[in-house]
Amino acid sequence: MFLIVVIIISKIMQQCPTETIFMKNLGGIVMGENSTIQYNRAKTWQILLWPGNTSINSLMGILVMFSSYIAVGGYGLAVATAGLIASYSRIFDGVTDPLIAVITDRMDTKFGKIRIIMLTGFIIQILSVLTLFVWGIGQGLVFYTIMTLIYYIGSTLSGIATNTGNTVLTNDPEQRPKIYRWSLTYTTILASLLSFYNSTILFPKYGGITTELLQELCITFVVVSLVLQIIAFLAISEKDKPENFPKKASGKRINYKDAWSLLRNNRALQVLIISGSSDKLAQQAAGQAVISTIIFGIIIGHYEFYGMFKLMDVIPTLLVLFYVTHMAGKNGTKKSLIKWTIISMFTAVAMIIFMMTIDPKQISVATVPTVIFVILYVAFHATMIATAACTQALKPDITDYEFYKTGNYMPGTVAAVYAFLDKAISSFATTIVAVTIAAIGYVKVQPQPGDPSTPAVFWVGMFLWMGLPIIGYIISLIALKWYPLDKEMMEEVQRNNQDYRQGPTLKLGSNTSKEISG
Repeated sequence: MFLIVVIIISKIMQQCPTETIFMKNLGGIVMGENSTIQYNRAKTWQILLWPGNTSINSLMGILVMFSSYIAVGGYGLAVATAGLIASYSRIFDGVTDPLIAVITDRMDTKFGKIRIIMLTGFIIQILSVLTLFVWGIGQGLVFYTIMTLIYYIGSTLSGIATNTGNTVLTNDPEQRPKIYRWSLTYTTILASLLSFYNSTILFPKYGGITTELLQELCITFVVVSLVLQIIAFLAISEKDKPENFPKKASGKRINYKDAWSLLRNNRALQVLIISGSSDKLAQQAAGQAVISTIIFGIIIGHYEFYGMFKLMDVIPTLLVLFYVTHMAGKNGTKKSLIKWTIISMFTAVAMIIFMMTIDPKQISVATVPTVIFVILYVAFHATMIATAACTQALKPDITDYEFYKTGNYMPGTVAAVYAFLDKAISSFATTIVAVTIAAIGYVKVQPQPGDPSTPAVFWVGMFLWMGLPIIGYIISLIALKWYPLDKEMMEEVQRNNQDYRQGPTLKLGSNTSKEISG
């Protein structure tokens, strides 16, 4: 897997400063030079409601982060075994992404495709998590592993539906960041409310992170997800039509050779894989439920503070998110992503220094340390969410860029090829966490609030919580130097794609090449 990453990096480095783009010549007129762009815009209510579908995968992802607890407490697995299953399951998830995406990109029904895919994925997801957390307790290693793999098939379908819908809903550069604004708004609010519900209601009720607690939490997540699915289904219905899915330029169907060509030749996708997966690896590790237990339940020593704190975190995070997505629409997503990655990295450094210089037990007890901690954490979390929104907003642009380059419109495949490598790399997050905490003594049990706070626990917590994101941000900034899709380039892409869609029948073999700056 690391060899694949090295190959991608070397491919980026070896490419020329210029990149040949084949502009379609329709009716003898080279397009993309003088036409006015007529964007495919979405209605305001569609932008508000459609991101509910993205939030489902995010919420299910939060629930699955507790799977190590249910594996150990409900299925009798060792901590390290649970971590390995989680890692290999995500590799399986990544492998299935391009395999399923190519099939869904070939779908051609009179009802469209997005709603069919999203409902199929959703049903698989909710049935599998209910089986894992509620119905299948005590069934052992093989059953647990199989149900985990089935869950990821549903997750793959839901992710493909989301990314296809994000591309089809609008191609307006000012509207696209708003999709991710509302997606992360829903996720932030719901995750905060559910964290509060978990730590201040369920935790005291059950006296720990028990199987019974996780079962009640699972049912709550399923109910919330059902509501989100209904509103997203309504929002995408108008756009989910066959005419919004242009055929391949050659007239043939999308195939696996196209997916390989996409990975080999699309520089924007290559950069996003390096940048996004490095950040994702760090965020997946830092976001594990066991890390919040170590930081708040052991190092700070007040686990209930986590739930209250997450509620305080919501408004500042949303303010930063709204500002960043607004500026991304104005100045271009690439520029905003670089700026806020730098800011987020420095807030993480500041947090580590602060935690080193104080007694963490004073947080939530003494006013000054609590205020400083809240400010630093809110700043870090808000900027991390902002960078995530910008990163996700790049994927629809890359779909349009591939259409511009090759005439192949394959939003599902673009997202899936990215997801394949992203998940394969980030899948090591659970293994990193499991092996690291096992090294400090947590071999047969998971960390619990109230455990002793030793120097080893402190430094492992700091490394997994803030150290890995810093490393991820550094890699991301280096990779983004080669990302070609700034605001001006995307205007050219959309102008050309519009002319191609509206022009007469493509005359194969009459392409005209145009050099653009990389």
